[in-house]
Amino acid sequence: MIWGKVDDTLSRPRLDALLDQAVASSAVIARAPRGAGKSVAVRDWLSRRDPQARNWSWIKCSELEEPLDLVLARHYEAAEDPDSHLVVLEDCTAGFNGQLTGFVQQMASEHPGRRALVLTNEYLDLERQRTLLSFDLAVVPPHEFPFTADETAAYFRGSALGRFAEPLCLDLCGTPQLMRMAKLRAQTMRAPEPTPARVKPGKHASPLGPPAPALLELDPPARSFLAEVNAAVDRDMKAMLEGEALEPGQLDFLAVLAVPTTVPRALLPLLAESHPAAWLPDLESRGLVYRSSRNPDEEYCLHPVLRRVLTNAYLAPDKERLRSLHRICARYEMTRGSAFRALRHALAAPDHQLASDILRMHADEYLEGELGTRGSVLLDELPLAVLARYPLLAISLAIAYSATGKFKLKTLELLALAATGARTVGRNAPPADKMVMVLIESVAARLSGIGELSVKTARSALALHRDMDPGQRDKLGPFEGPMIVQLALGLHAGGAHDEALIAAEIGVSADQRHNRADNDHYATTVQAYLYALAGDIHKASALLAESLPEHWANPATSAYFATPFRAASFLCAMEEQRFEDAARWVDLLRIDQHNNEFWPAIRLAEAMLAVVTGETTASLVRMQGYLVREREQPVAQKYGKQMLVSASCLLNLAVGDPVNALKVAAKSGSETSRTLMQARVRLAQGDAAEVLRLCTSLGAAVQPRTRFQQAVLVLAATLQQNNRPAIGGALRMVAALSEEYGLGMALNLLPAPDLERILTEARELGIRLKVDPNTVSNIPGGLGRAVLSARELAVLGELVSTGSAAEIAERQFVSVNTVKSQLRSIYRKLGVSDRASALESARVQGLIPSKDVEAVD
Repeated sequence: MIWGKVDDTLSRPRLDALLDQAVASSAVIARAPRGAGKSVAVRDWLSRRDPQARNWSWIKCSELEEPLDLVLARHYEAAEDPDSHLVVLEDCTAGFNGQLTGFVQQMASEHPGRRALVLTNEYLDLERQRTLLSFDLAVVPPHEFPFTADETAAYFRGSALGRFAEPLCLDLCGTPQLMRMAKLRAQTMRAPEPTPARVKPGKHASPLGPPAPALLELDPPARSFLAEVNAAVDRDMKAMLEGEALEPGQLDFLAVLAVPTTVPRALLPLLAESHPAAWLPDLESRGLVYRSSRNPDEEYCLHPVLRRVLTNAYLAPDKERLRSLHRICARYEMTRGSAFRALRHALAAPDHQLASDILRMHADEYLEGELGTRGSVLLDELPLAVLARYPLLAISLAIAYSATGKFKLKTLELLALAATGARTVGRNAPPADKMVMVLIESVAARLSGIGELSVKTARSALALHRDMDPGQRDKLGPFEGPMIVQLALGLHAGGAHDEALIAAEIGVSADQRHNRADNDHYATTVQAYLYALAGDIHKASALLAESLPEHWANPATSAYFATPFRAASFLCAMEEQRFEDAARWVDLLRIDQHNNEFWPAIRLAEAMLAVVTGETTASLVRMQGYLVREREQPVAQKYGKQMLVSASCLLNLAVGDPVNALKVAAKSGSETSRTLMQARVRLAQGDAAEVLRLCTSLGAAVQPRTRFQQAVLVLAATLQQNNRPAIGGALRMVAALSEEYGLGMALNLLPAPDLERILTEARELGIRLKVDPNTVSNIPGGLGRAVLSARELAVLGELVSTGSAAEIAERQFVSVNTVKSQLRSIYRKLGVSDRASALESARVQGLIPSKDVEAVD
């Protein structure tokens, strides 16, 4: 045995709850190596609950001279209350299997209130058969017996290791035997002089996770001393291993078992092609390996420190063999185990192409679970030269940083590296690999906010996919559909909405063709999102119903992947006038909203809901805060910036500020969106003629949402002009589009007087609209443009060419004080405080010609 006995008695509060829960079973097995402190922990737990030992008794099996079942029966009969008595069996080895199993089965059947707690270092038949037994059997596995940080501090108090308790507890996994080794070795070393402690800020364990708690920073002499103690423990363990008298080759076999974290039976023959069947049970009986509590019949574990000693002492000198073992483990985990472990083994090999293949095969696990939260830490340690040669690793790390919104410069650097590397690597690659590289470039451009490049590369990838034969497409793997959906998102981010819908359709078809057993229908949710944005609510609702609603509506589901479904559901609820449902979807959208590239869509959803519920002022303040702190968010893409403009314009209009609403609308990168927003503001100002002119300039819109908004604005402007011959046709057009596509929200976003006129006219003509007949809008009307006097308009015209009050006074033949007074009046009426803002506001209100007109003149 390599484990030494620890005599120190320590309280174990962490075990108390575990033992309290376990002892409710008929039998409890507490298994750990000799000297792990099982007996101390259990006796301490019992003595605090029943100091007089009235309800429990203790049997030391190694000292028995009679059969165990007879001794057990006698202890229960002698108890004050046999039906609730607990018997503890210490040193119960496999030699007692037959007597113990039979007695416990009989006891559970005839006296279900009685309990037995077995302390052992061996794997018993009772534990092996626990899933087949007719009674409840609890197992406390070996790793539940380590010292806590407080227990470690108590053990080292007064020794040279007293101030190193916390790092040693981590380094030695809290194992009592190793603590004792460290304490003994430290007595022969000279400890460094204590220095004032410095608090070191905790590092991010993962780009996706929060920073670790702050730790005390050790000075170089202290770190050197701690390393020396750990090295001494490692040497002692190596010496004790070599004194175990193992068979020839058995130590090498044990070293091989140290490469993976756990050793499933299916992996064992891959690591060690031939070994005597007795070796594994022998190592288990010695306490060198033990069964996993997760899968006790299939997996074996080694202590982490023992794994380190075995690897460094017996495998590290043969680097090629160690690499080979890591590759074997990586390929096994990739297909049958943990994707994170597979990535860790591939990077330990190091085999960066294998690591890329693992990420490609398990792409859907990257932003959730171990692969994303811990895998990104492994990738973060890779040098830039490796990331440049393997773009999939670079883009994966960039996505991890992008999801935080706190490392924008680092994210952009990695995205540029991934895009450049993908373009270089994919140039001469086979079609399937080339498409992956072009996809990486497209995603990098999308996350960087470069819409034109995102669209261009997405089109190239789709063209390449179209030219591939079925065999080449099969090489893309089971994620062919989600890959094409990423291209659809790239097209969407760059404003190519119609092409994005086509790409999403191709992605859904590919996803269905592969018929993955774990298909979460993510491609379908993205397709529904694009249809909802385009305005085909009936189509979007049908797709949402097909795409596992119970999964995507679960708050525990990855917020990033769930956003398209939730955003589409929100849009459908708003258009169908189900505002309470829409509010619930907004609450789900807000989960982890700051770590999500869809954050502009979430801001727009909040703004729309705020307008409907009348909470516009608070929402506008939040929106302004988001825009000021935009650098803390992931990069807003081209279409995302358009969403932010729409949300801000809508909120400014809702609080009664048409001037700022027009200023914001002018910033939109989409001519269609900009024109519709300007028409909406002009409608609130009562300029019906300008609304009709703007709507006419759009021509025949293609997308249902644009057509519906255009028709609603035309109808409202027609009613403002009281153009009776045209009202009926315009109203029937709005009703027809609403019925055809399930749209209605554009009516809710009209100024209150205009919505009231439309609802009154609909009642008179007997036309049914989507909105409730008693609906009242929260957007004010009658927000007329600033009215300037003739003299103020003249001064405003002079202000275009000069800002000098003296020059304006000379041209207008008035005094300088008069000009200054008129300028103050102009600024007040326009709601501005300086010349530049006054000219911009006057231009958007049509009080002076635009810059384009001035240039033509």
